[in-house]
Amino acid sequence: MANGTDSARAMVPVASAGAGGCPFHDRSGGFTPFFSDDLYSALAAARRAQPVFYCEEIDHWVVAKYADILAILRDTETYSAQNATLRLEPLHEDALRILSDGGFAPDTPQGSMDPPRHKRIRDATNPLMTVKAVASLEGRIRDVVDAALDRLEGRNRIDLLKDFAYELPAHVLFQLLGVPAEDAQTVKSLASGRLQIDFSPATYEQQLKGAHNLVGLWRYSVDLVKDRLATPRDDFPSGLVRLRNGDDAVLTINEINTIVYGLFFAGHETTTNQLANTFRELLAERVNYDAICADPALIPNAVEEAFRLYGTVIGWRRRTRRDVVIRGVAIPVHSNLLLSFASANRDADVFPDPEVFDIRRPNARRHLTMGSGIHFCLGAPLARLEMKIVLELFTQRFPNARLVPNQSLKHFHTFVFRAPEALLVDLDRPGGEIDS
Repeated sequence: MANGTDSARAMVPVASAGAGGCPFHDRSGGFTPFFSDDLYSALAAARRAQPVFYCEEIDHWVVAKYADILAILRDTETYSAQNATLRLEPLHEDALRILSDGGFAPDTPQGSMDPPRHKRIRDATNPLMTVKAVASLEGRIRDVVDAALDRLEGRNRIDLLKDFAYELPAHVLFQLLGVPAEDAQTVKSLASGRLQIDFSPATYEQQLKGAHNLVGLWRYSVDLVKDRLATPRDDFPSGLVRLRNGDDAVLTINEINTIVYGLFFAGHETTTNQLANTFRELLAERVNYDAICADPALIPNAVEEAFRLYGTVIGWRRRTRRDVVIRGVAIPVHSNLLLSFASANRDADVFPDPEVFDIRRPNARRHLTMGSGIHFCLGAPLARLEMKIVLELFTQRFPNARLVPNQSLKHFHTFVFRAPEALLVDLDRPGGEIDS
């Protein structure tokens, strides 16, 4: 196989706990990288016993230590990003036909580009997503959040994910992209196709539905860019068009289409999940929620600590360009690596008492949830500002919010994201049904 799977299996018996083998098989029947609340304890065992091991389930070598992951992210000569957003499994020919017939033709995503092309794209997008550029949106973001909170007034038990965090980041993103607010539900629904078929094993039916959604999202992105080419505005796509200035050597039209298409997923889906993850843990450890209610100055660091301990992005991928040895484990050229951010962010070598949710942690911002190096998350300034504003305004409105006890907390089946399906919260008084 081109990715070195056969050679990897020949080198290391998967059931072995020896160098490079998975240390969990004998104990629990097999390590799984797909998110569950048990993932963190399994990764903690890996950091102690075998911090680099082969996972047959997804054909990736899992890297669990912070220092190793940071070095890999910053070494673009040894490790390629080309597999960062590749589908885990090939699509059925019927799904591929839907994509082809629908004109689905995105270019290589920025997150999967290697230098030197990556630098050209990054140089074009960076000036439009700086902290200063994003800060100019603060007033509009506060208006969007206030409107979302207004819709919760008078209610008690809600599904915080569905009733608050689901559409909110899309409305914020639309401020940046210049998209009508009434399109939020449509675009959000279409974007779910990527989670279904790009980052998780999918059934035949899910593949077909996901393919239709991807076609719809791609067409929406292409039409948006086409509109900005004809009538530029004061928004992100228009900024890309102005930077291009008719020169394909700066950006091609399809590269702009692809950047916008990528933002329609990464720009809000991750923030939706991060909001739900953060509220779950703040309300579960009530002392932290009460602390930020009493002192909003704690919120920016609480956001970073939530990114560290309960980050939405739990892992990212790289591929070896040559044979490498990591912590004594030999990994062949063209092998897939899963860089476990969920593990690195709980590495005691970097974060003392790593399992403690400490909203005053002095080095919380050293987390790797946003990546590092040349592929550091483009949307990090927007995500941080949005999270800060949401927590400020939500705690002002609902200081007595409580997590509904004994609820079943389920997550989507993916090894890249921590993506909850629901989160029940009582805004004021305990008890009662979900308000509609």
